[in-house]
Amino acid sequence: MTELTSAPDQRLHLQLLDGFRLGFGRTPIHVVPGAQRLLALLALRAAPVPRAVAAALLWPEATARRAGACLRSSLWRLSKPVQLVVAVDDALTLDLGVDVDFRRACAFTAEPGANPAAVALLKADLLPGWVQPWVQAERDWWWQARLRALEVLSEKLRSCGDHHHAHQAALAAVQTDPLRESAHRTLVELHLADGNPAQAVRQYQSYRALLRAQLGLEPSPHIHDLMRPLLRSTR
Repeated sequence: MTELTSAPDQRLHLQLLDGFRLGFGRTPIHVVPGAQRLLALLALRAAPVPRAVAAALLWPEATARRAGACLRSSLWRLSKPVQLVVAVDDALTLDLGVDVDFRRACAFTAEPGANPAAVALLKADLLPGWVQPWVQAERDWWWQARLRALEVLSEKLRSCGDHHHAHQAALAAVQTDPLRESAHRTLVELHLADGNPAQAVRQYQSYRALLRAQLGLEPSPHIHDLMRPLLRSTR
């Protein structure tokens, strides 16, 4: 790990969204793959992780003895020059001083509020390219949670009059799941609220064509009823 010089305005930052990165202020810290996986596992878990569970999850192909040795090696690598992992009885947890972007993003899923800064976190993928089953389980949860949060965020920003960031949130939801009707409907409603019916029609028609091509389905009556007056006027 990179040698660090402490400064009062710096903290340890662990990035899991859009890729793994550990940094101290603006200084990146090199972490070997095994230690990366350990940090990610502890950051994704709210409660301390028993050592045996961590070893089995991180080194599933190894014997229990070998996995335990790998875990001890990773802990040794993470012990200097700063504290990253804390032992609680026979379990491990991430030090409370480490700022984790995924945890901040999860707070937005629980209460999106009307914070434009949430858009960047909510539209990011969790550890892209990581194939471990314990990562995939968290990624599946994150995919659903952020979609719901982006739609709620868009509606709250719109109600506050911030249509620019409301559009960004709705568009991020559509880009995350192009077949999600509620995300398209949120974007259509924003176009209508902006007095841009032509763009609302284009958005609806694009979604309808995609839905037909991908699933052979039609949009629900809910969104069709919203668009019916405009579709009549275009005939």
